[in-house]
Amino acid sequence: MKRIVYSLFAAALVALSGCSDEIAENPVIPAQTGDEITFGSSLTDVQNITISPSSGTQTRTIYGDDPVNGAYPVYWEAGDQISIYCPEAAQGNIVNYKIVPDQNDASTSSAVVKVNENEAGLQWGTAEVHHFSAIYPAEKIEGVVEGGNLIASIPANQDPVSWKSEKNEQGGTTWTGVANTDYAYMWAYDTHSKSDGGDVALEFKPWVTILDVEINGPESAGEEIKMSAVQIVSLTGETLNGRFAIDFNPVEDNEKNYPVYTEQGNPNATRSQISIQLYNQELNNGQGDFITLRQNDKIVIRFYLLPKDTNYDTNSRTDLQVRVTPFNSAVLTRTLNAEAGTQTGGILAHKVNKVILPSVSKTGPNYWMSSLDPNIYVTELSLPGSKMSYQTAENVSGRNAVYYQDLSIEEQVTNGIRAFQIQTASTNNVPWYESGSASDQVLYMTVAGNKTSTRFKEIVAEIATGLKNAEAASKNQEYAFILLTASLSECDNYGPLGDRTAGKLAWMDAIRNDLTEMVANEETYRLYTGEITPTTTIDDVKGHIIIKVNYNDDDMGNHLTENDRIPAMFAKWGVFDDVSTPFTETSAYAINSMRWGTSHNVNSGALQWFYHEATSVGYNNNGGEETYAQKIGNIEDMWERSIGYYNSNSDHSMWFLNDLGGCYVNGIYSGGESQDGVDAWTQEVGPYATRLLQNRTEDATLGIVLINYANPENQYSGNLIQTIINNNFNFELRTSGSGQAETYNATYQNGGNAIGWDK
Repeated sequence: MKRIVYSLFAAALVALSGCSDEIAENPVIPAQTGDEITFGSSLTDVQNITISPSSGTQTRTIYGDDPVNGAYPVYWEAGDQISIYCPEAAQGNIVNYKIVPDQNDASTSSAVVKVNENEAGLQWGTAEVHHFSAIYPAEKIEGVVEGGNLIASIPANQDPVSWKSEKNEQGGTTWTGVANTDYAYMWAYDTHSKSDGGDVALEFKPWVTILDVEINGPESAGEEIKMSAVQIVSLTGETLNGRFAIDFNPVEDNEKNYPVYTEQGNPNATRSQISIQLYNQELNNGQGDFITLRQNDKIVIRFYLLPKDTNYDTNSRTDLQVRVTPFNSAVLTRTLNAEAGTQTGGILAHKVNKVILPSVSKTGPNYWMSSLDPNIYVTELSLPGSKMSYQTAENVSGRNAVYYQDLSIEEQVTNGIRAFQIQTASTNNVPWYESGSASDQVLYMTVAGNKTSTRFKEIVAEIATGLKNAEAASKNQEYAFILLTASLSECDNYGPLGDRTAGKLAWMDAIRNDLTEMVANEETYRLYTGEITPTTTIDDVKGHIIIKVNYNDDDMGNHLTENDRIPAMFAKWGVFDDVSTPFTETSAYAINSMRWGTSHNVNSGALQWFYHEATSVGYNNNGGEETYAQKIGNIEDMWERSIGYYNSNSDHSMWFLNDLGGCYVNGIYSGGESQDGVDAWTQEVGPYATRLLQNRTEDATLGIVLINYANPENQYSGNLIQTIINNNFNFELRTSGSGQAETYNATYQNGGNAIGWDK
C-alpha cells in the first residue's frame, strides 16, 4: 500500500497599529515610540471545512482527524495562546497573546488579546523596521536566549491525553489516541516598517514533523494480542526530542526557508527516540489496562518530532524506524526508508506523514534491553525483578509452604525479568565428621528458610543460558542482576563442633569461593568481573550477570580482606551512619554505601544503595512489622526521591531498590506468613503501583523493582512489569555520549511505508 503524505498548514494575520483613536483620525500617521501594538488573527481559508467540536477538557488548537483538500485543517480554541517576539520592541520583547475564536468560524478570531490585561504588551520601539517571530503554543516557550532564539522542548514520552474508540469499516474497533497538540509547534515570521502603517500578516506554518501511525490487529480471526508501546527511533542517532532553541535567521535570509534549531540541555541523553504507551486508563472498569487488538481492530497514534531539514527545505528523511512492542513479546520493526532522490517513501519534514503498519503478531521472547541505547548508565535503568525468585510453587513443600513466584527462573528470564532476589546458605563441603575451613564453604539455595539440594551456581548458569539464548536471537544487550541474601539460620559453620554463630562468616567465605569458581568458567556463568562504577553502561555489562551481596553486620563485612577482588557489589543492611532517611523509623528503608570487590569497610565506595525492603506487611497495624501505611508511604517516597535525585545530580552514583513484594501478616491472615497473605498483598500492590506509575510524568529511574508473581500473564502483576520496562523509553535517559543507538540494518522492500515488517 502506498504511503500517503498530507500537508499541515495554518496562517494567521496579525495586525499592528497604534492607539485606536489615532487610527480613526489618520490611519497613515506612523505609530510613535511607546504605543502598544494590537493584534488580530485569522487562519487561511480551507474549503469545505467541517468544524471539529471542542474537546471541552483542555485548551488547545484542534487538528482535524481527516484531510480537507490535501491538508489537515487547524482550528483555534478559546484560550489558545501564541508568543510573539520582537527584538526592536520598546518594552517586553516577548509577550504572550490569547486567541478569541469567532463563534461562527473557528478558523478566524474575533480578537487577539494580552494574556494579562494589566501588563504591557509589545510596544513600538525607535527602530524603523521591526522583526516579528511568532510561535504556537505560547505556554511551551520557556524564554529567549542570546540572538533572539526561543527555547522550548518536545518530550521523549508522548502518551495520548485520552483514547476514543469507534467502529471501523472492517467491523473492528479503531482506538485513536488523542494527541497532545501542545507539541504541534507552528511558526510565523515577518518584518514591518513602522512608517508603513496597516496590518502585518504573519502566516503560521507547521514546524514539527508529524507521524500519524496506524497499527493493525492480528490477521487471524479469534486471535487477541495485548499491546504495550510504540517507539519512533532514529537509526543514525539524529535528535528527535528534547530541549531546543529555534532560530529564525534562515527565514530572514530567505522567506522560503524554515527556522532551524540548536540542541539545549544535556547532549548526552537518549534524544533519538520517542515513545508512546498503549495504555488506556478507562479500561478494566477504570483501573486501566493496555489495549488488546483483535482481527480488524486498529490503533492510531501521533508522534511529534523535531524536524530534520537539508538546506532549510522540506526533504525526505530515511533514518527513522517504528518499533511496535506487543505485550511481553519481541519487538516488531518497520524502517521508513525512501528511494534516493524521491519522495515516494521516507518521512517529510513539517508534514503529517501517514504510516500504515501491517498486522501485529507475537514473535518471540521479551528481549527489551536490546532496544535501548547501549550507552545508558546501568544505575539509571528500571528493572522488573522477582521477589524470592527461586521460591516457586514447584520448589516448596508442606501444607503451610508459601511461594512467591509461579514461573521458573528460566521462564522469568524469557519473560523479561532482569533482576532476581536469591536466598542462600553456606554449606561446609566436607564429610559431617570433619572440620572444614574457609575454603570448603559453598552456597546452596534456600526456600522458605529451608536449604535445598540446588547449588547457587546452578541458578546463575540458568540465568546465563537465558542471556546466551538472547544472543543467539541477535539480541546482544541483555544482562541480569542478582541480589544475593543470606538465610543465616540454615548456614553451616566450619565443622560439627564449631560455634553456630560462625555460620554468617562461613557464608561470606562461600561467596568468595563460589564466585571465584564461576569466574573461572565464564562461558557457563557469565559473571561480570569488571568494577561497577557510576559510569558503567549497558554496553559494558551486556551478556553478563551483576552480583550484589547484602550482608548483615560489620562482623560479616570485615571478614573479607581489604585486598579481596570478588566480582560483586557489597552493602550492609540497615541505615548507614552518615545518611539521614527521616521518612520512617525502620531499617527497611535506608541508604547505604556500596563497595565493589570486598565488603571490608576500608573505604565508603563510589556507589550508594538506596533501598526499601520488607517482606511482612501488617494488616491490622498490630504485628510490629512495617504497616500498610508505612509500606505504601515508603514505595511512594522512594520514587519521589528518585525524581529529586535525578533532577539535582548527574553523577549516576545512586542505585535504587524498591521492594513491592511480600505478604500481609497477622489479623485475618493467621498471624504469620501465608499463601493467602501473599496473594492478598499482590492483588493490592500490583494495580496500585501500576496506576501510580502510569499517572507519573516526571523523569527518573524506578531502580530495581521486586514483585510477587513476576509473570506478565498475572492479572495483578503483569501490567506493572510492562510499565516498569516502558519507563526506560519514556524519558531522556542519560548516556556516556560515546556512541549512538544500535542500528538494526533492516532491509527496505518494495517502497512505501505499509508493505511489511522488517525481517
